[in-house]
Amino acid sequence: MPTETLLALALVAVYLFDSAYFLRVGETLVLARGRVLSGLSFGGSFELGGRRPYLPNPLMPFCVDFRISWALSGGPTADAGAVGEQMRQHLTALRPVSWVATVCLIPIILVAPVALALHAELIFLAAVAASVLAAACGCVIVALRRRDLGLNGWQVCSVVFVALVCLPCSPNLARAVTLHRKWNLAARDLPQLGFDSSASDRIHRQIVTALSSAKRYVAEESAEFKAIDEQLRQLGGCNP
Repeated sequence: MPTETLLALALVAVYLFDSAYFLRVGETLVLARGRVLSGLSFGGSFELGGRRPYLPNPLMPFCVDFRISWALSGGPTADAGAVGEQMRQHLTALRPVSWVATVCLIPIILVAPVALALHAELIFLAAVAASVLAAACGCVIVALRRRDLGLNGWQVCSVVFVALVCLPCSPNLARAVTLHRKWNLAARDLPQLGFDSSASDRIHRQIVTALSSAKRYVAEESAEFKAIDEQLRQLGGCNP
């Protein structure tokens, strides 16, 4: 296989790997579409090294997901209603970064690999230049909005460095920013984040299934096992 084709495949592969989430037991993703919290994901049905992979739509880098730890210990957690509002505020502040990330996707993931495969060097160089320019614009927006996005100086530097040095990662700029926002909630409180009412039954089933599955990873007499049982009782669920 020609070197150019291998490089084209590598660009796409790096982007897809960087887009993927690998969720531990006790973690979930809150999926967002626009300013709406649209659902939950606990990862795929199979595990890799004790983690469940989840790959968001690679053609929609403007759609971001929030990673949440849901408590197994029964200890104090954040207020779900307040967390949901913080998420929506974050999505509003992130909107220009999300669209710049989409602009980054077009030259470096869609145009550049095709140009490499067709040996169109000038088109490839133009695509790289366009991606660098778009990524730089996105990084400037992140730096200017860092307070609204809840980032400190080191986090801004980290996000900017990855976006500019690893161009296939630049379409994930908005997702990288969002990964720095972390919350801890009880699983039973997840439905109170403010999802669309039409998704309530589906979300309830997902939480019950995740809690029931998590019981396999803790000792039966442990505090975590009892906390899971109590949350299942409050949800009106049982082992599937």
